[in-house]
Amino acid sequence: MTRIKITKINKYLVRVSLTKIHDMGDAKITTIIQFMLVTLFCIVSNHATASDYMNEQQKVPEIVIAFGAANIFDSSRYAGVGLEYRFVPVWRKLRPIVGYATTREQDQYVYIGVRYFFKLNDVWLFNPTFAVGLFDSDDGINLGGNVQFRSGFEFSREINDRARLGLGFSHLSNSRIYRSNPGTETVELTLAITF
Repeated sequence: MTRIKITKINKYLVRVSLTKIHDMGDAKITTIIQFMLVTLFCIVSNHATASDYMNEQQKVPEIVIAFGAANIFDSSRYAGVGLEYRFVPVWRKLRPIVGYATTREQDQYVYIGVRYFFKLNDVWLFNPTFAVGLFDSDDGINLGGNVQFRSGFEFSREINDRARLGLGFSHLSNSRIYRSNPGTETVELTLAITF
């Protein structure tokens, strides 16, 4: 059995201590727990230091242009483009967003949501996102209804003081509020520009 002790050292660091009380003969579970704790420690300590070093680029609105594809895990894929406006952070690094995306087959999705920004180092950002919106399709992607929820993430790299290039992945579905919930996945290349 392993005893876990987490001690806060200061506002930037935490210490995770693992103490073996006695061996239960299940080293695999102990290894998994240790791996999860080390991962949690890296995320927590990185988040704490990154919040103090948020650069000016993350404190101003952004316009994002996206090029990508929908239905990426199905046989029929749809090329598309999108435009997203990211407001200034309202709480820590949580940004409200509004956006519009369309495919070559004229599927359309307009949405409102939030993104949270994690600074991984001086040039890389990771941001998970959640949004809700209205989807319209004639002969393209069938998502089972008009109200759709979008969850995903994006990794982006700063290319200069006013722009970042990123790669995003998201899942779009109605979360079973309709009888049919096929869902779809998208991948996109993004260019975020501050102004």
